[in-house]
Amino acid sequence: MSSLRRDRFRELALDFLWRQWSALGVAGHARAVGHSILDPEALLLATTRLGLEPRLFDEVLDWLNVNGALINLQRLQNLAPRIGERSVINAVAAHLAKRTVHSKWKTLLRTATPASNLRPLFPEVPALGQPDELFARHGWLRGPLTLRRLSQPPDPHRASNLLIKLRGLFGMQARAEVMAYLLACESGHPREMATRLGYFPRTLQTTLNDMAGSGHVLARREGHEKRFWIRRDEWRFLMTWSPSGSQGTAEFPRWVDWAAFFAAIESLWRFLDRPDLDEAGPAVQAIELRACLDAMDPAFLRENIDVPPGATGAALVEAVVGRFCQLLL
Repeated sequence: MSSLRRDRFRELALDFLWRQWSALGVAGHARAVGHSILDPEALLLATTRLGLEPRLFDEVLDWLNVNGALINLQRLQNLAPRIGERSVINAVAAHLAKRTVHSKWKTLLRTATPASNLRPLFPEVPALGQPDELFARHGWLRGPLTLRRLSQPPDPHRASNLLIKLRGLFGMQARAEVMAYLLACESGHPREMATRLGYFPRTLQTTLNDMAGSGHVLARREGHEKRFWIRRDEWRFLMTWSPSGSQGTAEFPRWVDWAAFFAAIESLWRFLDRPDLDEAGPAVQAIELRACLDAMDPAFLRENIDVPPGATGAALVEAVVGRFCQLLL
């Protein structure tokens, strides 16, 4: 596998994480994100695998020290089997739980067990100084943690931070995600929304039925499914951001299934990082890449990845990796 291709993908993935975290209030100078709703839980989980670079990772810890209460821990646990490295999340939780204000993070540690082996948290950077005890307890070797305390709370008037705004209004529960989804997509049914939002279908069904009692979330039958919808014009007062692009009026940002997105990015990263493929021929690499694609979310692939018909060998690998790189620009 080409080291240039691997390094380029890694660079783009890190820059992508920086941009999203900067939009949420992490100290940095990244360019603006697109007109889509950010997902703090999916982003944090993705960072525990794709963002293991000292500066970014420690700035995220600094942000969590200020804004850890904005993370929905139940949803974080729901998404954890799909993306990220759980032992890194546990180490982060152990650090945050030292402060009384973040004591709820202890819930993530109930099933954690001490690690017997240590791996470098930042593979490309040697760990200097006394190893951090809490990270070592969860199997990761890193130097002492020093927070710069430069992070800010997320700006609720940015379109990308709509979910944060809604959590302020509706609390740390499924209602905030439901409203973000409906404002972006206008309608949905519980089974579809549960998959995209990281909740159980029963939870979404109960939540939507309760919200329909307000008269502002509406419901209608479509065959055997019950579809819920809203009149988005009734909620335009939430648009406290400027119009994007050439639009004359502000619009609600789009919903992105970031869990599926980051799971696909992680999967491709593992493919590119396989040492056994470095010396393999293009035909073998293409076969392994197709197996990698087959394991990704079909909806994500349909919406984002155009595999050229009949492409094989090096042409297939270049086309697919090139398309993923475009998604990260």
